[in-house]
Amino acid sequence: MIHIIFGAAAAGSLKQAIREMKQKQIDDVIAFDDIYSIGPLLNLHEHEGQANRIEWLRNVMSNEFGYFDDMVNDQHRMLQQIKEIKAGSRILIWTGSNAHEQIALRYAIYLLKEKSIELSVINITTAFDQLFNTNTRRMILRHSGEIASEKFKILYESKEHIHPVTKEERERLQNEWLSLAKENHTLRIWKKGQTISVPEDEFDAYLVKMAKRLHQSAPEEEYIVTPRLIGEVIGHLDQYIGDDFIEYRLKTLIDQGIFDMIGRRTSMRYYSIKLTEFGQNFKKWVCCREFVDHPFVKIEGDYGGEPFHCGHCQCHLERDDVPMSDTLFSKLWNWNIQYGRWFDEETDDLLPNGVDMERKFNQEGERITEEVKRALSPAFQIEYSPSEYTQYYI
Repeated sequence: MIHIIFGAAAAGSLKQAIREMKQKQIDDVIAFDDIYSIGPLLNLHEHEGQANRIEWLRNVMSNEFGYFDDMVNDQHRMLQQIKEIKAGSRILIWTGSNAHEQIALRYAIYLLKEKSIELSVINITTAFDQLFNTNTRRMILRHSGEIASEKFKILYESKEHIHPVTKEERERLQNEWLSLAKENHTLRIWKKGQTISVPEDEFDAYLVKMAKRLHQSAPEEEYIVTPRLIGEVIGHLDQYIGDDFIEYRLKTLIDQGIFDMIGRRTSMRYYSIKLTEFGQNFKKWVCCREFVDHPFVKIEGDYGGEPFHCGHCQCHLERDDVPMSDTLFSKLWNWNIQYGRWFDEETDDLLPNGVDMERKFNQEGERITEEVKRALSPAFQIEYSPSEYTQYYI
């Protein structure tokens, strides 16, 4: 078996899992060490397109400790490994529900188009959710690199999640790659089950928003160390675009006068930043452009977080994104912390009166949503999204 996986971290965990399984026949792992949600894809299946992408990444990625050089070498090695795949080989492609891995899936299948092989795919996001997530304990994967080796082992052994790819599916995915390879955008996101190209500055306002939060949490510190800001953005962003791209946009905002800095920009470890007076007033949009013209908030129960999501892009919204009184927010919060209590935390089973508990939770959610509507309409569209978990247990 030859495994194709997207990302160095994911490849390392998969290799460790395969070693621990101690199979008689050693499996090979081919890693696509890149992040395909960022950077140009134009004609990437040709030499010129590959060279152009590398030049773009050279201006974005850090080469501290030879990281960029290693990535370039890994790319050349990957392309050579693909060429050397023999007819009749069994290939398993590991992918996930995010822009990076869905693009990479189509790229890989296109590179394999002349190969007479037995091809299968496993969607790690779907398999992980079914095998490991419960109603009281959930981990939302942004990409495969977040999975530990012991869970890769379980994923591999659960054969029901591995799906053969038909000839028709291969042709469709190859054609979808060719469509992607005609574009010259440099940022793509995963939205409503598909890959969407967006402007390069899509997350600039979010970066500024996180900087404001850090300034407020430590007002005695004039400057914020750059890794802390980038870590804050990565920790809250639903998309997988990598820390190099976020730093690239931060440097752009420094050049635009939105941030000030001290130190040397040779590595994020060597400089700190603060918002300028101009940057303090910088705000383009909260999460997506649609929200600017038509603020649309969905209220839904959530474990531990504010019960707000954008009705357009489904991104999580925060307290300061939805202007309301402290009294009204307190009502919402006290309602939200009751979410999911119709399940036994020890056994994860539905409680005997769980259906009735969820029904009452939804009734209270609808009542509070009406209060929010009265407070924010017509400036905001407000809808309630009911919990429907118990229906799967009846």
